[in-house]
Amino acid sequence: MKKSFLTRIAYTNGLWIAGLLLLLFSAFGDMFYSFSVMKTPEVKAFMGLDGQELFGYPLDSIFKNNYLCYSFRFLLLFGCALLLQFISSEFRLIRVRSFFPFFLFCIFSAAIIPILPLNGASISCFFFCWSCFRLFGSLDSKPVNRAIFDANALLAIASLFQPRIIYMLPIFWIVMSILQVFSFKSFMASIIGVISVFWVIGATSFLMDDYAFLLDFSQNLISFQLVDFSLFSSAEITYVAFLGLLMISAMIFFWPRQHMDKLRTRNYLNSVLLLWFAVLILWIFSDNEMGVLLLLFSLSALMAAHFFSLIDDRYSRVLFFMLIILSVSVFFLI
Repeated sequence: MKKSFLTRIAYTNGLWIAGLLLLLFSAFGDMFYSFSVMKTPEVKAFMGLDGQELFGYPLDSIFKNNYLCYSFRFLLLFGCALLLQFISSEFRLIRVRSFFPFFLFCIFSAAIIPILPLNGASISCFFFCWSCFRLFGSLDSKPVNRAIFDANALLAIASLFQPRIIYMLPIFWIVMSILQVFSFKSFMASIIGVISVFWVIGATSFLMDDYAFLLDFSQNLISFQLVDFSLFSSAEITYVAFLGLLMISAMIFFWPRQHMDKLRTRNYLNSVLLLWFAVLILWIFSDNEMGVLLLLFSLSALMAAHFFSLIDDRYSRVLFFMLIILSVSVFFLI
């Protein structure tokens, strides 16, 4: 039987090469454009580091070289794409070999790079993807509790840059239950994993007699504000609406046919969907925080990759080409 378009490109190395090139173009194109229209102080303010200190150390001094700052963001996004590809391949989220997870995250992140601040959003996304990788790996890890400890410690590190991510901890417990690794010992391992990170931060704050970071962290945790769509441009609203349609299509495809996957694969994919819904709710109450939206895109890349890799008909091909066109358009319009 002749392979159709999506089926052919899913197996080719050209798919991940195209994703890497698009991410490179977007990241460094945005860098050179920003340098051409912004002066150094304005760039620092855009980074969100101007005047901020951590234990008395000025954070903006870390990124005196603006090229280093933008390059660091690109490397983190590239690392997120690799982690998502490893998650898909290692845990067989897709029944066929596919490079779609890597490619789709590159597309999503490249599209929003012009409005993605350099304030830790990409760092938190990297550690969040890493924590999901360790969490899913707990099913085959010996001992299990070590993987659970690592996953929750990485989640806590991600929350240092986007505090509200720590609210994903109860969702991690539910995922542990879905994967059938939840026990009293694993529960305590998750608690200790989170506490260990904040224990170090708290001890350092005590020694430095500087509690500003912990106060800011606590304030961010208790402050919620609904996302304001009036601040979105028409291009951004169209893009978000289309991604919503893509996710609905992926879910409609997955749920009636999930019996075709192995039980373990079903548990992994249901866990991804649970995490996706949790991050969606978190973003709705995050006051347009782009870092949380980037987490949502990372999980969307996994489910959309499952859809495009296994469904190759006229509808899926139309969605794929619309995704490419809208992503490129959004990059130039926002």
